[in-house]
Amino acid sequence: MSSSSEAWTRSHDLALIYIALAYGTDHDLTESEMATLTDALRDWVVIPDDAHVQQVVMEAATAFLEGDPRTEVRRSIDDLREDLSPTERRRALQDVMRVAEADGVLLEREQGLIHILADAWSLKHMSEDLLERSTAAVQREDEDWGLVHELAFLYIVVAHSADNDLSSDEIDVILERLQEWKPDLSREEVRDVVRRALQVYAEQPEATLIEESVQALKDALPVVQRLTALDDLCAVAQTDDGTLTTTDRELILNLAQAWDVNVRLNGRS
Repeated sequence: MSSSSEAWTRSHDLALIYIALAYGTDHDLTESEMATLTDALRDWVVIPDDAHVQQVVMEAATAFLEGDPRTEVRRSIDDLREDLSPTERRRALQDVMRVAEADGVLLEREQGLIHILADAWSLKHMSEDLLERSTAAVQREDEDWGLVHELAFLYIVVAHSADNDLSSDEIDVILERLQEWKPDLSREEVRDVVRRALQVYAEQPEATLIEESVQALKDALPVVQRLTALDDLCAVAQTDDGTLTTTDRELILNLAQAWDVNVRLNGRS
């Protein structure tokens, strides 16, 4: 949508990224996030009055919600890499951090998106410094959403993708595999993790969420544990009939490539 609209500007690209951070990571847009978002955008728009800023925000939100969020965000990141000078990219990354910190919490998903953006803009060291100096509370795996939730989310994606169905047997395998990752959790606590991941998936199983989960797990897990996660995914995918569908195979191989590991599926690398 962004590239095809003549009225689309770099301000729209920035607004879309801000929205992806403020809303796309937790499906909630607080008043503080909205205020920070519009304040940051005011310094970038051609006409910095409230009405124009709100119009840009609404148009960017429409692109994010009605299009393919992953494609839109990636396009905006790439376009801004070309449109902004190195100094402007650094200023934009600072604004991105302001938006991410606006609610006082830095989710793992928000950190993942910041890493993706910083890598694309060649600002990896700056992003690491900003995240290290952040005073926002970081939500990790013993809080609302953590790595075990990321694993559960991906297991659900794989189980559901081949036939648009999630069987009770698949749920049982997911529970068993997750229990091995968190043996300190009770069976009911593991069920709560799966329920939470199912809720997020049911609300909006966007490609952006999948990409962020993949990146978060890559950043957090050593290679051996990434291989374990891929073995879990194969087990989940083969639960119902003992075979991998073409969709399962393609998804798991794409994950392996994203995680920089080599796997063999039925003799094929």
